Amino acid sequence: MIAGVLVLCLAGLCVGGFVLYSANKSDDPSPRTPAAAQSEYTYSSPPPPTTEAAPPPAPVSIGDCISVDASGTFLGVGNCNGSQGTYRVLSVDYKRNSCSDPAGPYITVDGYRLCLQLHLVRTYCYQFAKGSGFVTAAAKCKAKGTVHVIDIVPGASNGNKCTKDYKWNRWYRFTHPTVVYCVMQY
Repeated sequence: MIAGVLVLCLAGLCVGGFVLYSANKSDDPSPRTPAAAQSEYTYSSPPPPTTEAAPPPAPVSIGDCISVDASGTFLGVGNCNGSQGTYRVLSVDYKRNSCSDPAGPYITVDGYRLCLQLHLVRTYCYQFAKGSGFVTAAAKCKAKGTVHVIDIVPGASNGNKCTKDYKWNRWYRFTHPTVVYCVMQY
C-alpha cells in the first residue's frame, strides 16, 4: 500500500512537471520571461527639451552693494557700509528686460542686467565721473577731484537743506533716486 501511494505521488509529480514544462515551451511568451520582456520594447531617444536651459548663477543678489569702475565695469561685490560698493543692486534679470526705473543706472554682467541705485555713505570719499560715467570709491581721500560726503538729503532739489553744522562747499543732485549729496570737493 505504501508502495502504491509512492508510485501515485511520483506519477503526479512527473505529470505536473511535464505540464509546467510544456506551458513554458508554448508559443505564448510569459510576461515574466526577461528575454520576452526585452523583445517587446524598443528604445527611442528622448524628445528634445521643451524648456530653456537654466541660466548660470547670478553674480550678485538683490540688495548687494557692488563696486564698478568709471565706465561701469563690474569689479565685484562690496559692502554697503561705504568702504566698498557705490551702487546697490535693485534687481537681477537674466532676460535683460528694462529696469523698474528705465532712466536709472544699470550694467550687464554674465548675461544678467543689474538695475542699480547710487549708494553713497556719509564721511566717505568718492570720485564723481564727468559726463555719464559711474561714481567710484576714491583711491585717496582729499586727492584732487575727489569729494567727501558731508550730508545726504533724500528728495531734495538743491543744497538748501544741507547741514549747517559741518563745512561743505558743493552739492550734487541725483534723480534716480532723487537725492542731494552735500560734499567737500577737493
